[in-house]
Amino acid sequence: MSLPSQSARGSGRSAAVSTRRRRKSPVRSALPFLIVAVLVVIVWFTMRPTGVRTDEPAAPPVTAEASPDRPAPTEITQGATRSSPGGREPVAPPRMLSGTQEPAPDEVDRALTSREAPRTATEPTRTEQARTGPTRSSPSGQNGSGGVLSRALEEPTRTTWPATNGGATQSATSSRVRTQIDTARRLVAENDRVGARALLSRVLRDPGLTHAEANLVRDELTEINQHLVFGRVVDPNDPITEEYVVRAGDSLSRIASRRELATHWRLIQRVNGLSNPSRIRLDQKLKLVRGPFHAVVTKSDFRMDIWHGPPSDPSRWVYIRSFDVGLGEDDGTPLGQFVVSANKLENPGWVNPRNPRERYEPNDPNNPIGNFWLGLDGVGEYESITGYGIHGTIEPSSIGRSMSMGCIRLGDDDIALVFELLAERVSRVEVRP
Repeated sequence: MSLPSQSARGSGRSAAVSTRRRRKSPVRSALPFLIVAVLVVIVWFTMRPTGVRTDEPAAPPVTAEASPDRPAPTEITQGATRSSPGGREPVAPPRMLSGTQEPAPDEVDRALTSREAPRTATEPTRTEQARTGPTRSSPSGQNGSGGVLSRALEEPTRTTWPATNGGATQSATSSRVRTQIDTARRLVAENDRVGARALLSRVLRDPGLTHAEANLVRDELTEINQHLVFGRVVDPNDPITEEYVVRAGDSLSRIASRRELATHWRLIQRVNGLSNPSRIRLDQKLKLVRGPFHAVVTKSDFRMDIWHGPPSDPSRWVYIRSFDVGLGEDDGTPLGQFVVSANKLENPGWVNPRNPRERYEPNDPNNPIGNFWLGLDGVGEYESITGYGIHGTIEPSSIGRSMSMGCIRLGDDDIALVFELLAERVSRVEVRP
């Protein structure tokens, strides 16, 4: 039998132990739920759809260039950016399509001026860089632009241009012409105006050109020649011009004769901007323009086109510029082939062939033929045609009309330049319907 003290202590401990065993830990209570949750997560990761990753970056948007059912817009890269340090070639930003942003002024494929509608966003899929290769990498056009020129004459047309006659699409010839104009503009930007002039002159000789296309090509060529021929800078690649250093005893007429320019000495004064032709100095550098030049008169358009090249091979002629002319009344200007005769006069006298009593002395301000006369002699089958010529007029309103006795009239400024360009016994003149 236990002592009372022992019994009390023992029963108290036993009660305490019993009470401690009956109390449950909170962690133990939650453990089954944690196990179930872990199993659910494992099952979810195992059974989730494949190919979906929440940590991937967003895919880039599909551009027009990558879309299979939409052509890529035209992009033009700047070839000049291909010379950065470290050997890396930065990618230049593409230029916006014409019509959506003002093109840079030095871009050769700039949108046509106000005389033509600009291209739209439905135009070429081919980039200018891909068509022509790297550009703007060499001075004076020495960068393979000859390849650009030859390819432009051979490659098929890939550009659709808006029609000028209200139609939906122009002919293949029209599209080709406009592609050639873009190529010429690119050559100009590469400082190869000579190549651009050769290309567009060949285009202008195409008999299939429409009137509007031919005028557009002439405008481009006139702008090129304003720099090459009539500007003061000598392009070393231009066979028509050369630089000359004045020597002792020189005069403009002696220079023109010695260099056999086949042009009038006043043309030297014109292109060099000399106010006084007798005031040239020793070692002065002058720009000379070498002929021969020729004229083609189209009666239906009242237009004279000036060309440059060998007299016997018109296929090698290059276009220079055009002038408006007046022609003979009652279709009196004869068709044919002519050469400028030795009868080339400044401030000429004149006798009216219909009334010999009507005479005008040289320098008479009332002289109907103005200040310049270039006689024409028929050649070949037209040899019998004589007495006609090219001259000025005191009736400016007659330009663009049929009012003369059969001769070809030009305005005062125009006849002065034609007089300087055409050489006697050398320059050819053709009059076409």
